[in-house]
This record gives sequence, C-alpha cells and structure tokens, in this order.
Amino acid sequence: GKLLLSPNIWFIGTANRDDSTFAITDKVYDRAASIELSVKADFIDAPFTDSIHVTYDYMDSLFKQAWKDHPISQKSLDSLAKLDQFIRDNFQITFGNRIMKQINMFVPVFVACGETEVDGLDYIVTRKVLRKFEFLNLPFLRKELDELLNVLDKLFGKQSFNEARAMINHYKKQM
Repeated sequence: GKLLLSPNIWFIGTANRDDSTFAITDKVYDRAASIELSVKADFIDAPFTDSIHVTYDYMDSLFKQAWKDHPISQKSLDSLAKLDQFIRDNFQITFGNRIMKQINMFVPVFVACGETEVDGLDYIVTRKVLRKFEFLNLPFLRKELDELLNVLDKLFGKQSFNEARAMINHYKKQM
C-alpha cells in the first residue's frame, strides 16, 4: 500500500559520519540535503522572539517566486555541464538527473535568500558530487584532483567554489 502525506511534511534526520560508523552511501547524498557541522560556533544568547505561523501555501509561493525570478543562468548551466563531463571522464561519477533537478530547485532559492548563484552551485556540487569522492582510491588520483582545481578556476573563476576547493584540498592531504 501507499501512505499519502500532505506536502507540508518534511522529514529531518541525522547521521553521524565518523570512524565509529559505516560510510554514508552516495545514494543518501543523492536523496538528502546534508548539512555538515564541523566547526564549533561561538555561543550566542538569542533573545526570546514570538513565533510566526508560515503556511505551506505561503512557503510554496516563495519557492515558486524564487524559481521564476532567479533561474540559473545559461552560462552557469554550460559551465556545470563541462564540470560534469570532466568529473565523469576522470572520476567516473556523474551528477545524474536527481542532482540536476535539486540544483535547479535549490540555487534560485539560495539566490532569493541573498546569496550568489555560483556559491549555490558550489554548495550543492560539494555536498552532492564531491562528497562521493570518499569512495574513490584517491592516492591514485592526485593529478586529476589538481586538474579539477584548474577546471574550477577556468569555469567559475579563481575566487569561487571555495567549499569545493577546501574539500578537494582535504582529500589531497589524506593521501
């Protein structure tokens, strides 16, 4: 049978990724939006605020407005296709339709929240694609990782994709 859920239900869960657990599979990264808490934040003592009620319809309208107002530029889509081709050719990992759909839904909302398109792409590519590199035999891919950094420079600029660069450099240090 099937269990029908209203669209205003979101599932939130946690998974620890450390030496005491099994690796999180790439299928989980494909299907979930991961947030990594790897840096201890400063303590904040937030003042009490009254709650607000946000309906599903209102939230959905904000998403739809973001998709309409901030679609991903053709230049970014072309650069993303070239990045996908490079990663496919050198690491045998592809973005896939599910991740491309998530990119097209996430990045416009990210931009509507005041961030940049390239930073949104960096966020998703790092968490959805580069995370899968954990399953590769990275010591044999040092040259390809260096080339990937050059591809990022060429496609998105030397001062962009900082999260991706940090992850790639982390992989290189593990070798």
